Amino acid sequence: MYLESIPRRLGGLGRHLMDAGRGSNERVIVRHDLSRDVPHDVTLALRMLAAPAHRVTRMKREVVHIVISPERMLSTDELETMLRTIEKEYGIPDGSARLLVEHEKGERARHYHVVYSMVSEATGRALRFNRSGDRDEMLARRFEIELGEKIQPSTRVERTAELLRQRGLADLAEIAAQGPVAEKGRRTSKAETRQNDRLGVDQVLLDERLRQAWRQSGNDMSRLRLELDAMGFCLAAGDQRIAGVPIVMLVDVETLKSTSLTRHLNRLALHGNGPRFREVAIGANFGELPPLAETTANLRKDALPRSADAVLFEFDRMVAEMEADGEREEAAKAKKGRARLDTRLSTLERDDLRARQKQVRDRYRQRDRIRRARVNRAFIAAGLFAGPETRKAAFYLVAAGVLATGAGLMPALVVAGIAVAAIPTFHSARRLRAITDQAAMLERVEMAREVQDETRSFFRERAIRQKAMSEKAYAQHARMRIHRNRQRNALTPEGPPTGVRRAVQGSANRRRGGPER
Repeated sequence: MYLESIPRRLGGLGRHLMDAGRGSNERVIVRHDLSRDVPHDVTLALRMLAAPAHRVTRMKREVVHIVISPERMLSTDELETMLRTIEKEYGIPDGSARLLVEHEKGERARHYHVVYSMVSEATGRALRFNRSGDRDEMLARRFEIELGEKIQPSTRVERTAELLRQRGLADLAEIAAQGPVAEKGRRTSKAETRQNDRLGVDQVLLDERLRQAWRQSGNDMSRLRLELDAMGFCLAAGDQRIAGVPIVMLVDVETLKSTSLTRHLNRLALHGNGPRFREVAIGANFGELPPLAETTANLRKDALPRSADAVLFEFDRMVAEMEADGEREEAAKAKKGRARLDTRLSTLERDDLRARQKQVRDRYRQRDRIRRARVNRAFIAAGLFAGPETRKAAFYLVAAGVLATGAGLMPALVVAGIAVAAIPTFHSARRLRAITDQAAMLERVEMAREVQDETRSFFRERAIRQKAMSEKAYAQHARMRIHRNRQRNALTPEGPPTGVRRAVQGSANRRRGGPER
C-alpha cells in the first residue's frame, strides 16, 4: 500500500483531482458519502477548505492532501476505518470537513485522494505533520497487516516497528519487524516518479538505455560519457554539492528528464557485488561539466530541429532496410514520404516565413497610406482655394504686391498669373489621384516580386541550415562508428578492419575537400 500526506497550497490540485481521459484516470468519482461538510462542487469545496488558512498569520500551506493507494478494492467500512486512524494519527479533530475523490485507472485497484484543511477546527491552529514520512510508512504497514495485504519492502522497517510499539500495537510491530527490507536508493523516489509523469518518461526504457551504455563502455567509467552521448544522454553539473563537488546529473536529451547519475547507476546495481558508486568519485571522473540549467535551456532551444532530424533518420534506416530486403517499390514510396516530410514546414518555420512576408507587405501598405493622404490633402486644398472669388482675390493681392515693389504693370500681371496657376484645383487633384493609382498598380507587381524573393531567401537559408545539420549528424554518427570499431578491434594485431580504414579515409577526404571513395 502506498500512503502519503502532503501539506500544500491549492495550486493545480483541483485539476489533478478531476483529471480524466486519455493517458490519465479512466474514471473520477467524488465520494459524497465519505466527504463531509463540503459542497458537491470540487472547486468550491477546495476553496472552502483553504479559507481558514488565510486567516492564520504566516500560514504557507492551505490544505493537506493525503493519497491512499491500496493493492485491492476497499469497502466503504474499511475506508472509514482508515480515515479515522489517519485523523487520529495527525490530530485532525473528529467531524472535520473533508473531501474524498476516488480514481479508477486501468487494472489497478482504485486509489483515493483525501483533502483536509491545514487549520484545526477545534483550536484554529495549523495541524502538525512533522516526520510525516516515517508516520506515513507506519500507517501503510499497519493497514497492510490489518487488511491482509502483502507487506511492501521498506527502508524504515525498524523505525516503523518502533512507532507501532509507541502506539501500543506490539503485535502489529512484531509482524512489521519481519517485513522485507528494501536497499536504500534501489527504488524510484517519489520525486522521480512525479517527474516521469510530468514529462511522459518511460522509466523501463530509460533504465535499459543506461544499462546498454554501461555494457558498451566495458564497465569503464572513462568511456561511459561517449557511450551516454551515443544513447541520447548528456551530463551536467547539478546545483547540489557533495564535498564541494557538484553532483553529476544525467539528462535525457529527448524528454529532458534529469536525475543523479550516481543514484541511477546504484539503483540499477550495475556495480554487481562490488562497492556502491560514490558521488565524489563519479564527479572526479567527469571533471568540470556545464550547469544543469544551461544544458536544459540549450536542449529546449534545439528541440525542434533535433526532433525533425530524428524522424528523418528513422526514415533513412527504414529505406535502407527495405532496399537490403529487395523491396524496391516500398523503398521508393518511403523515399517520397521522407522527401515530403523534409520539405514540410514546422509551425515555427511557417510563422517565421509569414512574418517575413508580412513585413514586405506592410512596407508597401504604409507607402500606399501616405500617398492616399497626399491625394486627400490635394482635394481639401482644392476645395478651399479653387473658388473664383478666392482666385480673383489671390490675383489682385499678388499683383498689388509686385507693383508695390516698383515693378511695372506687365511684370505684376505675369507674376500674379503664375501665382493663380499654382493654386490647387480639382483638376490637379484628380490628376494626382490618377498618378498615384497607376503607381499603386505597378507597386502591387513589385510587392509580389519582393514577397517571392523573400520566400526564396527563406527557403535558401533553410536548406543551408538543414545541410549543415545533416552533415553534423553524419559526422557524429561516423565518429561513433569509428570509435566503436576501434574498441571492438583494439586487441587485433593486424590493426583495424578495412571498413574502419575506409571510414577514417573518408573523413580525412571530406576535411581536405577531396573525393570520398
